[in-house]
Amino acid sequence: MINTNSKIFYFLLAAVLVLGFSIPAQANMKIVKAYKEAYPDEKPKCIGCHVDAMPKKDGAHDPNDYGKALKAAAAEVTVDSIKKVGKIEDFKK
Repeated sequence: MINTNSKIFYFLLAAVLVLGFSIPAQANMKIVKAYKEAYPDEKPKCIGCHVDAMPKKDGAHDPNDYGKALKAAAAEVTVDSIKKVGKIEDFKK
């Protein structure tokens, strides 16, 4: 039977894992909402700003040309910085 200390440990471990994986998603949703505010008719996806649609196994998610332009435009991505850079379609080859 699992003792009380083990139960607390596993609960805290689960909480840290859940929070650790949810924080990056919240940042991405903030950027998606800002993009939708800047361009209401557009439907941005991860591949719009990143080389790959899904992060690599090590968690890396490399930006494409549009993502690099957003990073260069401002320290924090906002509606204004998105409008300054332009639409994702402008960067497609």
